[in-house]
Amino acid sequence: MKIAILITAISLAASTLASAKSLTEADARKIIAPLYTNFTMPVKGDTKALLEQGTTEDWQSCSGEDSKDCRGRELSAKIFAGFGKAIPDMRHEIKEIIVVGDKVIVRGELTGTPSGEFFGVPHSGKSFKIMVVDIQTIRGGKIAKTYHVEDWASALNQLRAK
Repeated sequence: MKIAILITAISLAASTLASAKSLTEADARKIIAPLYTNFTMPVKGDTKALLEQGTTEDWQSCSGEDSKDCRGRELSAKIFAGFGKAIPDMRHEIKEIIVVGDKVIVRGELTGTPSGEFFGVPHSGKSFKIMVVDIQTIRGGKIAKTYHVEDWASALNQLRAK
């Protein structure tokens, strides 16, 4: 009996390893494209549909380690749409992608010009350019979890500059 269990476990492990395809940078770019489309002129796209296309049903977008720092598709779609209205010319440019196992690390640049007051900074017509770093976990060809950091303090400093 123990030998049968061991053989089954070895067979399962071998089939899992055989079916696990290494994620290439090209694969990663295709998988993450719908999510990043949300950050390039999001007001022109269907944010919710793009999220559904590129993320798993249980996808979480997290800005910290605590579960209260994470949100799912519904709330994220509303937040993305809100940014699209606040920054109608927003663009996200991917500068670098690093693939490690099921993780895709994205270093990007986010630019835009707020159309009105932005995080308490009065409208001035000024634009900002900030660095963004994301760690995406891929599962089944979609993004299952996102950890993200944006340099919003720098954006606000740029918008306040004389």
